[in-house]
Amino acid sequence: MRRRWIALAVVLAACGGEAPPPARTPTLLDRATTGVITGVVGFEGAVPPMTEIRFGSFAECAQQHTGPVFSGDAVVTDGKVENAFVYLKDGLGDRVFAVPSTPVEIDQRGCLYAPRVAGAQVDQTIKFVNGDPLLHNVHGTPKDSAGWNVSLARKGAAREIRIDKPEVMVSVRCDLHPWMQGWLGVLDHPYFAVTGRDGAFTLRDVPPGDYTLAVWHERFGTAETRVSVPPKGTATASFALTAKK
Repeated sequence: MRRRWIALAVVLAACGGEAPPPARTPTLLDRATTGVITGVVGFEGAVPPMTEIRFGSFAECAQQHTGPVFSGDAVVTDGKVENAFVYLKDGLGDRVFAVPSTPVEIDQRGCLYAPRVAGAQVDQTIKFVNGDPLLHNVHGTPKDSAGWNVSLARKGAAREIRIDKPEVMVSVRCDLHPWMQGWLGVLDHPYFAVTGRDGAFTLRDVPPGDYTLAVWHERFGTAETRVSVPPKGTATASFALTAKK
């Protein structure tokens, strides 16, 4: 019976149903002692060029843009890396964290995913929205959880899914527009961030302790470093990524 319920929950979540995530009791955090981790993801060396998107016969996509459109998979500004996913890889022990009630929203605008890289917690609602006046589908292919492939037929259409196991990273694509690529980092805790134009990240309310801090980037690979968070203190840790050979 338990296996049957789990399977039903996965199906309902992928189809936009209302099956609730499994109940969990969060570990109480002493916020009088929690700290912060800050840093920057930088880049060393010559930045590889991004691929220019060729819309070809998809005029309904091309007409939403002026000038060239690039993939967004290697955005580096003044030596700072955008769209890097930074997260605590280990050190939290057996702590349990509440699932946020606010959905993570990913739009499809101009035949691109916005944002291209996002993070969510296990069992958190992830809402895909179609901001374009044309048909898209959203095809997610996690390795450790059930995949999904849903259609969003018109502007304003939306579907919600949940992912029930942690995974860094989950690929999300549109089968109708082959250049459309998105990425989801899914963790069983809230300590993750996606870097913006300045390459900076901040993880707040981190319990004091020793951790492995990791970064993932779709073109520049992964890196790790150790970091110690003192009680009520701030730890800093930065990364210097390079182009993959």
